Amino acid sequence: MSALLRPVTILCVGGNDVHMGAGLQTDFAVAKALGCYAHLAPTMHTVQNEDGLQAVDVIDREVVGRSMLDALSDGVDAVKVGALGDELVAEVVVEILDPWRDMLPIVFDPVAKASKSAAGVELNTAAGVKLAEQRLLPMVTLATPNAIEYGSGKSYSECRAVLRKGGHADPFACFEQGIQPDYISDVLQARGRQALEIRHHKIDDVQSVHGTGCALSSLITCYLANGLELDNAVITALRVMQEWLHATKEGRLDPQAPKIQPGTHMPDPRDGDGFTWI
Repeated sequence: MSALLRPVTILCVGGNDVHMGAGLQTDFAVAKALGCYAHLAPTMHTVQNEDGLQAVDVIDREVVGRSMLDALSDGVDAVKVGALGDELVAEVVVEILDPWRDMLPIVFDPVAKASKSAAGVELNTAAGVKLAEQRLLPMVTLATPNAIEYGSGKSYSECRAVLRKGGHADPFACFEQGIQPDYISDVLQARGRQALEIRHHKIDDVQSVHGTGCALSSLITCYLANGLELDNAVITALRVMQEWLHATKEGRLDPQAPKIQPGTHMPDPRDGDGFTWI
């Protein structure tokens, strides 16, 4: 499709979430709310209940690859990659995206474990994680690990840029006398640039919220697709996430089916309460 005729479009590669709170379902909801269109390339189907992830059924790599190629042939402005499933899918994702690494923004949310799951049920195999670390991370525009996924940071040393999310744990903030501060600290590190720390107020009593990491990386992808520079895309997305979490806490949004509200297009990325840039 001609770029003059189609809307701003992103390609989302990841798992289907039957609870509609994360995965491709959240990718689509976020894109729609921002006026973007999302091509979806599923990597797996999931079985879930109130106790969390119970099983995954990884989709054949050839089907995943065909879905990606068809979307890319139609034309996309950015790519978001989430749960990969296994090393076979990870490999085909790398092979297909490699020619686009310098042509399209690519955001990778390296989720391999669900926040709650049955024993042994994961969103990527050990071999898949290793392949993604060795071959996918060096090619993406931005990786968005949480503090647990980031670990020592060794696996992310070849990344062009990393957003270390502090929501699951906060090793980036200073602790005094063992007391955790009342803010979350996210750190954006881009190759050849000084690290940018973004602090925002911690929002309590939103433990039931599902899919925050997925929604954040989808937001960043949409903003990059719209032409924002990386730091502005990240800051704007974090601000929108704060607005969503406040709305969830106040009962205006369903925590298990997060929907970024329509009209949340392009706020001034450095205008808003609750943020400190260091």
